[in-house]
Amino acid sequence: MQIVEAATAVMRRQGFQQTSVEDVIHEAGLCGKGHFYHYFKSKEELGYAVLVHHFEVFAESGLAVLRDPMLPPLARLDEFIDWIVECQAESGCCGGVSPCGALATEMAEQHEGFRKHVDALFERWTGQVQALLWEARPQMVDNVDTEALARFIVATLEGALFMSRVKRDVVVLEDVATGLRRFVMSHVRADERPDAVRELVGTERSVGKESGR
Repeated sequence: MQIVEAATAVMRRQGFQQTSVEDVIHEAGLCGKGHFYHYFKSKEELGYAVLVHHFEVFAESGLAVLRDPMLPPLARLDEFIDWIVECQAESGCCGGVSPCGALATEMAEQHEGFRKHVDALFERWTGQVQALLWEARPQMVDNVDTEALARFIVATLEGALFMSRVKRDVVVLEDVATGLRRFVMSHVRADERPDAVRELVGTERSVGKESGR
């Protein structure tokens, strides 16, 4: 884990391609290559571990919100979106919270093995959101496609995270988050919408109003 955490820090700073085994050894404070190769056969194998570690950190802090049994499903989604926005704001739109962000994108372009790993991470994230939407079906319209909606939510958040990093402006993400809440609400049954409005848009907790916009 010491090696994986060191590699994650180095690769975030300079990318996978520009990171050498020597860079990781130095960052981790190891005595030499023997310790590194005792655990990892290659930099590529370490790269897989970095991807999984990055996702597990995301899952422990963020996706856990989606499984919180103390909140109804749509309220959990609301909390999750808030968490995404807050983490991006705290990082100054530099570090990012996405498990499939810039580093994962670069690694996916290196070879097929990395691409498959990143794809699997996307599927796990989408699967968690879909499970929440499936649980919320009693509140939603009869013909809702939970898989398609889950993919839309993940793709929207990923795109907004990228745009906010490029612009160094969390307001971009805040505005998209507000629009995403309204879009999800449009899939809620009309007789459930008063509750959905409070859960997904609520005037007290609207992301747009929190930003002062």
